[in-house]
Amino acid sequence: MPHADAGAEEPAIEPERVTRPEAAGETQGLLTPLTAVVAVLFVVCFAPHLKWMWEIWMRSAYYGHGPLIPLLAAYLIYARRRDFLEAEDGHNLWGVPVIALGLLLYAAAAYLNVNFPQGFAMIMVIAGLVVLLFGWGRAKVAAFPIFFLCFMVPVGRLLVTQFSNPLQIGAATVASRATLLLGIPVTVHGTTIIIPEYTFEVAQACSGLKSTIAMSALAALFAYLVAAPMWKRVVVFVAGAPVALLANSVRISFTLMLGRAFGQAAAEGFFHTFSGLLVFLVGLIGLFGVAKVLRCDSMREDIL
Repeated sequence: MPHADAGAEEPAIEPERVTRPEAAGETQGLLTPLTAVVAVLFVVCFAPHLKWMWEIWMRSAYYGHGPLIPLLAAYLIYARRRDFLEAEDGHNLWGVPVIALGLLLYAAAAYLNVNFPQGFAMIMVIAGLVVLLFGWGRAKVAAFPIFFLCFMVPVGRLLVTQFSNPLQIGAATVASRATLLLGIPVTVHGTTIIIPEYTFEVAQACSGLKSTIAMSALAALFAYLVAAPMWKRVVVFVAGAPVALLANSVRISFTLMLGRAFGQAAAEGFFHTFSGLLVFLVGLIGLFGVAKVLRCDSMREDIL
């Protein structure tokens, strides 16, 4: 009988892999039509809302920053593409109830003829799709960019109706007190500020709401980019609104001083038109100041 060569190596025996091809086939069969159905629902249901948002962005002074939000969100995902690809992958069916809840919210908002909840419903569906198609690991990497999309949804009518007048009165009060500290006599009647040689009306557009909306988005982005613990990032984000209101009051104070020194034409001409840049600059300096106080003014290296 032939004998095996003693010097020959025996072939390695691979351990038996336990697979469930039928389960894998069921999962694949479930995901393929589900993805197609959700894609169709997304286009059919949200395309009209996307058109509505675009129209608001183009004509509303409160949401002119809207088109920048999805671009920035896309960049944030691109900047962390390595983390996204290295994160735990795999389909996760927990995304299905998130998608269903988003579609339910959209249906309710459409039935009530309320536009802005449809935008949040769309973002909820996007989040559900990411969980469903890519799993929790990659969804965590994309969590902030998806959340950041909330700042593109116009809710202007609701905010203007509820907050404009209190903000107008608050801006008038703060600006008048700041002007009084400079030795200029001031009288305030509601939203009207009266100083010698000049009277200024804090209109709805000057309430600070517009800058607060934009600055909140900027504060969220800034908080995400700083290298800091979560609680410090939350503080930076929360500081965005009061910083914007303070910056708006600074703008009104400058307007009052210009009005007294050079007249109404100087105060409400070129300066008034481009004073939004002053609000943005003061607000950005304020955010850096808050970060400096919290000792979290260095930027993350995995994004920039």
